[in-house]
Amino acid sequence: MDIRKMIAGLALGATVGLGLMATPAQAAPATSPIAPASTKSDLDGLSPQATKHFYSSHWTRTECENRGWYWVSLHPTWTWECAPGLGTDGKFKYHLYLWY
Repeated sequence: MDIRKMIAGLALGATVGLGLMATPAQAAPATSPIAPASTKSDLDGLSPQATKHFYSSHWTRTECENRGWYWVSLHPTWTWECAPGLGTDGKFKYHLYLWY
């Protein structure tokens, strides 16, 4: 039994040791021969799309809307949405989603 533990320990130690000695991955070169630098994408010049992020749940629609207007006042490019639904506790709430 002790021999098995010793062999397993050696195998594990060797594996970890070799993993630590491995060279880190290198990044690709700045210019790739596949796509020349003059190639333009269809998406060049367009702003990235906003994504929907859950922020918080509120008991009343007014409370949810006030919080949404608060965040838009700080970040004018954001938008908000109060969606009715059930919370994780199973009770009806309004969920504030921020789009940014």
